[in-house]
Amino acid sequence: MREINKIIIHCSDSEWGDSVVIDEWHRGRGWDEIGYHFVILNGHRHTSKNYDENSDGVVEEGRALEKTGAHCYGHNRDSIGICLVGKSKFTARQLYEALPLLLGELMSKYNIGVDNIYGHNDFNKSKTCPNFEINLLKGVL
Repeated sequence: MREINKIIIHCSDSEWGDSVVIDEWHRGRGWDEIGYHFVILNGHRHTSKNYDENSDGVVEEGRALEKTGAHCYGHNRDSIGICLVGKSKFTARQLYEALPLLLGELMSKYNIGVDNIYGHNDFNKSKTCPNFEINLLKGVL
């Protein structure tokens, strides 16, 4: 297993999608598979118009954790990438239920402290992703 020291949080910059759709987008860029290890759904899998309450907050696996991600240039080797489906609005289930639960599990499993949870924009200042304040999230972990 590779050494994992940090978790980097992203957003899809789309109002809809799931791990299958994001995998298609990433393969369209020439990647061999989805770059994120996890995707947290917002209830809009295939269109922004049809909301499915049962898929809101669902955590889907993307790239296997044993594999180096393709989500943050220069920081993929030792990190886990988590993507929330959304642009600048996220659901309560995503932000206050699924993400903290997933982070708690990963932090415990890999002995990662709260100071090693980052937003994509912490490493690429030209990005706004994940489009919410990571420090606010750290206060509830």
